[in-house]
Amino acid sequence: MKAITIDHIQSHAERIAAGQESVKPGMPLAFTTACSPGDAIRQGDLYLVVVDKVPSGYVKATRPSKQLVPGNTEGAKHCLDATAGVKVYLPEKWDAESLEGPCLVTTKERKVLHPVHGPVTIPAGMTVQCRYQREWDKELAKQRRARD
Repeated sequence: MKAITIDHIQSHAERIAAGQESVKPGMPLAFTTACSPGDAIRQGDLYLVVVDKVPSGYVKATRPSKQLVPGNTEGAKHCLDATAGVKVYLPEKWDAESLEGPCLVTTKERKVLHPVHGPVTIPAGMTVQCRYQREWDKELAKQRRARD
């Protein structure tokens, strides 16, 4: 079974290299059951990272929101398609300056949607942590969260 998966990946990479297929921003992406902790998919300034368990310092959200990035700008509109079939855990301190966001434990397939970026599919049975792109703030001389 794994040989088929590896052959499929190699064949796909060869088609891309030969110009027979293209990878473009905004295309749908999906985690597969072959993913392991540390694997990530980027959706703009949001990184969805496979983890083996919910990190320490997280608490289960009693009324989970679909929104995965704090704020009300277009760049903050990274949202789950639904909250059914997912347990959402939040860092104890989660705000517009946080570099780490919600952790999602799925029991159903879910999609992360955004008006500009392509959707990302998370299969059932996966734990994914949201992290945000960092940038260096010269004035404050510290890292801060980048914005779309």
